[in-house]
Amino acid sequence: MLDNIKYLVCLKSVDKHIADKNFDLALEKLNFLIREEYKPSETFLKRGQLCHKLLMLDDAYSDFTYIITHCANKEKAYFERLFLNFEISNFYEALLDANVILGWDEDNFDVKRIKFLSLVYSSQENIAKDYILDIFELNKYKTIQFLFKEVALVLAADELAKGLKLLNVIDLIDKDNPIKLLKEASIYGLANQPEKQNEILRRIESVFPKYFISHFRFTDMYTDKDLMEICFLLELSIFDKQNLFSYPMKILEGYKNHIEGHIIDSKECFESAIKINPNKPEAYVLLAQTLQLMSGYDNPEYKHDAEANYKTAMEIYRRESLTDKAEEMKRQLKHLNSNLLLR
Repeated sequence: MLDNIKYLVCLKSVDKHIADKNFDLALEKLNFLIREEYKPSETFLKRGQLCHKLLMLDDAYSDFTYIITHCANKEKAYFERLFLNFEISNFYEALLDANVILGWDEDNFDVKRIKFLSLVYSSQENIAKDYILDIFELNKYKTIQFLFKEVALVLAADELAKGLKLLNVIDLIDKDNPIKLLKEASIYGLANQPEKQNEILRRIESVFPKYFISHFRFTDMYTDKDLMEICFLLELSIFDKQNLFSYPMKILEGYKNHIEGHIIDSKECFESAIKINPNKPEAYVLLAQTLQLMSGYDNPEYKHDAEANYKTAMEIYRRESLTDKAEEMKRQLKHLNSNLLLR
């Protein structure tokens, strides 16, 4: 008859066998513990986890289900069965498990993520769209960024069909998103469907200018943008055949360099943007910020150049009756000059 000490000693030896990759011995001891019927929820859980690791998936599923059906302590088994169901594409069962878990752990993002993906892969894209928007509190931009990251994960695993399903959800949220179309074209290229790939590329060429204008407002100074979308848009510049967006593309390139820490390259991009269009304020502001940063690296003369660019931007904002922006430049100049006086 087992007691608690003997049980714990036996479990410790199971852990050692697993660490030493003696999986047959570990299973043998777990089977012995199960026959003894001592703490079945813990023993079935450990055996199920080991079976999952060894790709004995039916056995793992049976062990997790036994705990859920017969034991009082079943929360861990629900988590394990959820991940297993999702892994083996039992998406409807994964949804059921996810709903149960969210009943007691409503803020668990990993479970919400699996629920969303299970909705998508079980061809419930419309429900998935509403669900993911609700998770991100109707923040379209944040939602699409999340979706693109999920697309990258499935494409890395060569799961092209899943990638297309996720892109379909993006299409429901942001019709004709050119970044989405670019990824879709890539999938058809990988799937050796050149005609479909070329059809998608032609669509990008037609929607890109309109999307770029509506989606990027440079006076917002990119407060809601991140590096991934900027990289995608730079990639999409190949569709600007008439060079209509040379100024904003140069701004994006400079901003990307700035984020990545390539400050000198960033400075050169903003200077090029000013040459392309000297009547737009954004490049002056970003150049001033870059020069201000460079002045901290034992280059105090850059502060005077930064001051000149802030003043130019302020004058443009005033001409455009953008009072708030002009006042922001005044505050930047005050801060800059206070640092100059400290020197």
